[in-house]
Amino acid sequence: MDLFEVFCSSIELIEEELRNEDLDIPYLAKRLYISPYYFQRLFFAHTGKTVGSYIRERRLTEAGQEVKNGKSILETAFRYGYDSQESFTKAFRKFHGVTPGRAKRGCILSCCPKVNVQALHKGGISMDYTLEKENEFEIAVITRSFHPETANEEIEKFWDEYYKKGYEKTVPPMLGVCLTGAAYETSDGTFRYGIGSLKDYTQEIPEGFEVLKVPAGLWGKFYTKGSLPDAIRKLWCEVSDNWLPSSGYEVIPGFDFECYSEGDLKSDDYVSGIWLCLKEK
Repeated sequence: MDLFEVFCSSIELIEEELRNEDLDIPYLAKRLYISPYYFQRLFFAHTGKTVGSYIRERRLTEAGQEVKNGKSILETAFRYGYDSQESFTKAFRKFHGVTPGRAKRGCILSCCPKVNVQALHKGGISMDYTLEKENEFEIAVITRSFHPETANEEIEKFWDEYYKKGYEKTVPPMLGVCLTGAAYETSDGTFRYGIGSLKDYTQEIPEGFEVLKVPAGLWGKFYTKGSLPDAIRKLWCEVSDNWLPSSGYEVIPGFDFECYSEGDLKSDDYVSGIWLCLKEK
């Protein structure tokens, strides 16, 4: 399956397994034969939601309808993986804005509909790309481990910390680097992510940074214009849905780069990119 087919299959699998208490990123990734890291990135790129939040909202949507239709609150709680009526009520109220008891008497509830994959697959965005053979090169990065379910918020904090500590003065933040594959990922999908630069662009290597060697290879370099984070998210979709399936290439795990230019991140003319190491299928 290509990556968009994996995403489509994941939506169907989530619906089938919605009441399965083991339903999470590692479970889905194993069923879909994809690494947890790549699965979470793929899912977020298409939906703007983490896998966990989508599952939680789909469960609460279905649970809300069952309660509203007269089903037992306690039985519904257990059916959708909550270990007590209290924990169910807390989650229910946070999502719907009312208690299950109030819903049972009749009211308007919040809704997270099943993702319409056909509506998502509308065609591409404007992007430029090149295929370039690169010799081995070095990057200077500070890295940290992240779990895919909380990575989006935590990586944003990581970037804030990078600037607060003044690292950009000696190591320009031109790269966001995901280190993937068996050497860097754990069974639950935890992966390493780094911020930094090509080593040649650094003035000095601050304490806590490391210099990593990136193997020689063929690199697909994809660029787009637009404000962040939407532009880079749409670029991931364009590459995975439209370019890769028809390219004759597949991604080699190891280093995935997001590349950032200088300028206003919210400008429609801001340039960002993705570099992926490729091999022929």
